Amino acid sequence: MALSSRDLDMIRTLLQREPSLTEHHIFDAMWSEHCSYKSSKSILKKYLPITGSEVAVGIGEDSGVIRFTEHEGKQYCIAISHESHNHPSQVLPVEGSATGVGGVVRDVYCMGADVVGVLNSLHFGIDPTPDSLVSTIEKNVILGVSDYANPLGVPVLGGETLYHKSYNDNCLVNVAALGLVEESKIIHSYVPKEAKETPYDIILFGKSTDSTGFGGASFSSSTLDAETQNVGAVQVHDPFLKRVLVEAIKALLLIVDDRKISIGFKDLGAGGISCAASEIAVGGGFGAKVILDDVNVWMDGLPPEIIMCSETQERFCLAVPQSFSQEVLDLFNTRFALPQLYPRAGAVVIGSVLQENRFWATYRGETVCDLPVSAITTEVKADRYATPKPILREGQTPAACLPEPAIFSDFLSLPNLCSKRYVYRHFDNAVRGNTVRYPGESDAVIVTPIEGCYTGLTASMDSNLYGDYDPYVSGAYAVAEAVRNVVASGARPLCVTDCLNYGNPEKPSVFFDFEEGVRGIADGAHALGFIPGENLPVISGNVSFYNESKSGSAVVPSPVIVVIGKLDDYRKAVPMHIRDTGLTLLRVGKRYPEFGGTQIRNLYGDLNTVAPQVRFDEEAAANKAIYAAQSYVSACHDIAMGGTWASMTDMLLGERGRYRVGASLNGLSDTTWITDLFSENGGYIIAVKDIHLQTVKAILNTHQVHYDTLGKTEQTDAITVSISQKHYVVPLSKIAEAWGHRNWE
Repeated sequence: MALSSRDLDMIRTLLQREPSLTEHHIFDAMWSEHCSYKSSKSILKKYLPITGSEVAVGIGEDSGVIRFTEHEGKQYCIAISHESHNHPSQVLPVEGSATGVGGVVRDVYCMGADVVGVLNSLHFGIDPTPDSLVSTIEKNVILGVSDYANPLGVPVLGGETLYHKSYNDNCLVNVAALGLVEESKIIHSYVPKEAKETPYDIILFGKSTDSTGFGGASFSSSTLDAETQNVGAVQVHDPFLKRVLVEAIKALLLIVDDRKISIGFKDLGAGGISCAASEIAVGGGFGAKVILDDVNVWMDGLPPEIIMCSETQERFCLAVPQSFSQEVLDLFNTRFALPQLYPRAGAVVIGSVLQENRFWATYRGETVCDLPVSAITTEVKADRYATPKPILREGQTPAACLPEPAIFSDFLSLPNLCSKRYVYRHFDNAVRGNTVRYPGESDAVIVTPIEGCYTGLTASMDSNLYGDYDPYVSGAYAVAEAVRNVVASGARPLCVTDCLNYGNPEKPSVFFDFEEGVRGIADGAHALGFIPGENLPVISGNVSFYNESKSGSAVVPSPVIVVIGKLDDYRKAVPMHIRDTGLTLLRVGKRYPEFGGTQIRNLYGDLNTVAPQVRFDEEAAANKAIYAAQSYVSACHDIAMGGTWASMTDMLLGERGRYRVGASLNGLSDTTWITDLFSENGGYIIAVKDIHLQTVKAILNTHQVHYDTLGKTEQTDAITVSISQKHYVVPLSKIAEAWGHRNWE
């Protein structure tokens, strides 16, 4: 267990007695960093904007919900859950990543929504040794994501894959799920107010409870090393059972909606029954009684603390009127025959809602837990301190001789810049038949979640590697890039979710990185909204600390951001792939000599260490200009990791490296070519037909954004790069070979 001596003293003071063994385990789970956010909550509350006119359900429930569009008189919303499953994925990569997907999917279903897709942000180490542990973890994490989403019938819409040596001991697996729900049919994660007048039962349904995942919350709240790699704390997934559960949930929700029955609905994740039953009760201002003997367990003889705190997967908790309970049990146990699908699976009444502030549990006729429910759900706070560190924010233009020709292809073979098709080819991206833009085809993925409606849902999941150089930039840039990706696809950004991955918060330097990252996210959300006078609201998220080993090797500060957007008509989505000759290539956004954490430093290590700064005024103006010009643009791609050169080659190669046209890039200087081609400051490249060129330039001028002309597309199979008086003719076949080299693994 992870409770500190200070925690134990607080518990004894609170209870005025020693806790029972079961209570001890409940506090261990509920007061863990993973469940209580005791190090981070004060910072999150201090900075993050969480309100907005389009927010239907904000922070505090299983998923955030944002209003999306109206169709045939109904208001549709998108529910979003965003979580990490880092420690479990490092220890058991298949099970860890799969159950990460399972967790966010459950969160979305609990809001009454139907999952329309998932995204993932996968961060792996770098070890060139054949069949190394790092390589094995990478392959098995990818397998775990596909092992869950594919059989469940949920498309893996997109995401990102990053590599950095700091992930050698701690891979990061961040996942998000998106779901569609009518606003009038949103289900909340708490006991409804009707329980004040009508008796309510607490029902557990799904897989039978076993010991898997026991101690998972505290396991995820400690530094990972060989001594703490608790395999038993990792849950085991069962997507085939979940598939049946999903259909049963849909049937239940139809009944609930038709008869206007008020229910509470919550998934079982960290902390198991102890977390779900206490939080669903306290969220509505109630208490709960749990009879552990009535829990359907996989094997007899499980002790009460395991029944209470196990994190067995594929389980849900319902609060329903007592008069409705038998019908719920019959639906799961008889109509959908759960007990026949898995040993002792099914639905059971495990307790009842109490009017008083009490969390009471019995086992074999004895009380094993009797706590004020507020005691285990209260805001536990750990005092953390930040020690600032010097950060360089102004850089000199690098002195550079003319490049060697090999740089143009070698650069694109770097692990963070090459094609990631070798990852996403394992995922079913189209299982529901609603996918409009697939991974690699556009800056953001696009789906049409509402039958008969042209409104497209766009989503982008982004992070970066700037945190060691400027932790503020790491947060701000992640928001800015995700917003750019949504805008580049033709959509208006709606909201933000975050997943914050850092080392040990007890270290002042790490806590400084965390606070600066959150501050950067907040500034990005405040600056980059599209509704006048409003920010982009942060509606969901997760904090993952202790991503470091006992040797002190922590991950680079890694805030991961999801931005979703609304595309009024998916038929007008802006592509990334350039297919036509004679297009003018405009670059929007200034280039600055800032190279800390950028990819070009892998080849030119003596460049300055200023992280690419986020200039919010310039970003906001460029976003709105591109959004306004989308009808006149033939192709659009944002500038981010790899700079102008990576973005330009992406646009020519397309998703599979099948180039149609070449290009000439002109006017580069022999003193600034590194900055021009490889600076990663935010921006866009747009390809425009001559007939629309003056209109697009007028829009850019109206929004007062900086732009320059890069060159033209040509009927050739090469990119010609002109630097001063020297011309480099780079065959696209050579570029495609370097960029796609991992796709043949």
